[in-house]
Amino acid sequence: MENMAQFHVDSKKCIGCGLCVKVCPGGVLYLNEENCSSMKEIRGFGWNGCWKCEHCMAVCPKGAIRIFGKDPEDSVPPVSPEQSANILDALIRNRHSCRRFLTKDVDPSVIDEMICLLGNAPNGGNKQQVEFTVIEDRTEMDRFRALAYERMDELAAEGVYPRGFDRPSYEDMKRWEETVRPDMLFCGAPCLMIPHAPLGKGEPVEDVMTEAAYFELICASRGLGAVMMTFPKDVLANMPDVRALLQIPEDHYIGVMIGFGYPEIRYARGTQRTIDEERIHRIRFREGEETK
Repeated sequence: MENMAQFHVDSKKCIGCGLCVKVCPGGVLYLNEENCSSMKEIRGFGWNGCWKCEHCMAVCPKGAIRIFGKDPEDSVPPVSPEQSANILDALIRNRHSCRRFLTKDVDPSVIDEMICLLGNAPNGGNKQQVEFTVIEDRTEMDRFRALAYERMDELAAEGVYPRGFDRPSYEDMKRWEETVRPDMLFCGAPCLMIPHAPLGKGEPVEDVMTEAAYFELICASRGLGAVMMTFPKDVLANMPDVRALLQIPEDHYIGVMIGFGYPEIRYARGTQRTIDEERIHRIRFREGEETK
């Protein structure tokens, strides 16, 4: 039988606890006659096979399982809540949308590392269908920025504006560039990352937005500023020739573009924003009561 998933179990380490069986979303694992973890024959990956989630390797308390050529000893150990809660809370409270960046390149190896981490973000059925378009060189980003601005102004002169804009609002935006920030389109970001996924299968909208949210938090953890942008997406919708330079297929969903780089302004402290109670809808079902 072909072992498509490269699933291997060290029978000397396996204690037959069955945890791998319980966490397998594809239901392809079982305990054999020797009470050792085994995988059923699979003909593919996805709903009717292995989901490529690696949960079996991650959950094994003895490190008995290897899959896809991955060794459990190379996995990152879990962090205790006592350590992780304070760190994650601080990252979330101190993340800010960055709209002013230094003219400093981000090391490509750092960008590769951050994107690689996104393989661990949740996505529907673990289909891993999100693709990533990246401009990681600020010189290239400046060229793309100039081209997009040129075409945007040409279209505006013809009375064609981004979605939600008309002539007065467009002129307001151009004035803001003189006082608020010089680049209202890409916020002066030296780097750009665009997650996108094919429409018509899986959960492209949810997957793309989840990847974007994780990426922003990863940026914060590396001391990088990031800004979620939808305006340039609407601008590029009017210029398919420029959008084509990003090599994003027409049938791919784009929910947001993320500008990132080293921030020009460092904040001294986190914010104290909370969620108002009226925005929280607490549902309780009481036994014996009918729902209407």
